[in-house]
Amino acid sequence: MLCSPTSWPSFSLILFVSLSFTTTVLGVNKERSLSELSSATNLTAAIPFYSLPTTYPLSLTPQNPTIENQIRETLAHYPLAIDGKNFAALDLVFTQHVVANYSEPLGVLTGLPAVVSALESSLSPVGTQHAFSTQVIEILAGEVEARSLTYYTASHFGQGDYYGQVLYAYGQYQDDWIKICCPEVWRIKTRTLVYMATTVIGGRYIQVYWKTFGNYSTYFTTQDDVKSS
Repeated sequence: MLCSPTSWPSFSLILFVSLSFTTTVLGVNKERSLSELSSATNLTAAIPFYSLPTTYPLSLTPQNPTIENQIRETLAHYPLAIDGKNFAALDLVFTQHVVANYSEPLGVLTGLPAVVSALESSLSPVGTQHAFSTQVIEILAGEVEARSLTYYTASHFGQGDYYGQVLYAYGQYQDDWIKICCPEVWRIKTRTLVYMATTVIGGRYIQVYWKTFGNYSTYFTTQDDVKSS
């Protein structure tokens, strides 16, 4: 219910998720308006890196600090949930009808159950740490919608045969927010994950492939295999 305004070592790593730069950044609109987007494809189209400084305008007028804090606090529960493997707690972050583009291999996920299932399947087997850094929040007119851009670094720690290897992913969360009630809380209605870089430290070259939705396999390969891929 909408509330009214008053109420794994090498830079040669071949990783499917690295394709996200081309699948979510190139050939998209430079600007977006929450009210103008309708389809799931447009809804989760990434804002190109070049356009970000002007898409999120600098304002000399302070925004509502209470709303900004609520959004930051809510977003902080995302790494708490997935790093703690409490994926059911993602309902503290997303709406029930969230549309999230996690890029390849997960793609566009529609609805909270799909997001929970995909993240649980892909992240449960490994230890993770997600850390946020650069962040911009824009509260839209009426103070019932907002959008945010958050840089993140995600560390994935190998287990078993992959112990000692760490996959680092660097990227952005481009999120659209809505205030719902009751009680009045902020939740992410659409998310676009954009990868900026990936690398693996330690061990041999790794390739990661998702065979089917929510099911993935990892295997080692040689340097020659990587170069010839």
